[in-house]
This record gives sequence, structure tokens and C-alpha cells, in this order.
Amino acid sequence: MKPISIIVIILTVGVFIFLKIFQDSIPKINEPITNIFVFVGFVIFAVIYGISRNRKK
Repeated sequence: MKPISIIVIILTVGVFIFLKIFQDSIPKINEPITNIFVFVGFVIFAVIYGISRNRKK
């Protein structure tokens, strides 16, 4: 494995642990329309990120 991918894995696990520790203090979003906006924003980000990664290769 490349050193960069190992660093990304470690950072991802660290973020998950951080979120798990502070999960109770993070305010919950209960409105369905907001959840839809967050999901659509994530999908758009993922598509743009995937396209940019493919263009680099």
C-alpha cells in the first residue's frame, strides 16, 4: 500500500472515533427536507470528486 493511502485510512478512523466520542453533543437534524439537502449535496460532491479523479488518471 502507498503511504498516502495508509495516512488516509488512519485519518478516517480518527474522524470516526472523534465523532463517536462527541456524538451526544452534536445537534440532530430532524427535518426531512434538510436531510434530503445534505444527501443531495453529498451525492453531488461524490460525483464531482469521482470525475476529477478519473480525469487525473
